[in-house]
Amino acid sequence: MTDNLSEAIAMLADCRMRIFLGPRPGKKSFNALKELNLTHCCTLLSEREGAPSIEAICRKLGCQWVWLPFEGGRVEVLRDTDVAGLVETLCREISGEPEPRLYLHCSAGIHRTGFFAYLLLRLSGLDREAALSELASLRLVTAEQVGDERIDLAEEVLAALL
Repeated sequence: MTDNLSEAIAMLADCRMRIFLGPRPGKKSFNALKELNLTHCCTLLSEREGAPSIEAICRKLGCQWVWLPFEGGRVEVLRDTDVAGLVETLCREISGEPEPRLYLHCSAGIHRTGFFAYLLLRLSGLDREAALSELASLRLVTAEQVGDERIDLAEEVLAALL
């Protein structure tokens, strides 16, 4: 584990972060997202999915855009993703914010979003059951449909990171 990753994980454990989950932001969700007073919008989409177009929405929302590129939500794709690097990137981006308010999204806000949100909850110090419960309270459809295989993979990633 690199020093940067160790520092990132320690920051997540100490951070008073609020997480919100959902699908790709757009015109229909703009007002609801604006009311959340987000500090950061974290896009878990690939370039081919139009991830960079989210940056303009974030400017209008008045929050920072953080691009954490995932090429898809299949377990094989997630397994091949540099998740440690994405965690480091996110922590670097939110480090100056005492109480970050993050909106995590992929396309539908289920597979990639559920995987990464669960991992962040675990890295923030929650045990498996508490993280699953928190995931359900954040967005029930995400918790119900993320899939056990993605949660198990997040546990494997967590073990490797720690």
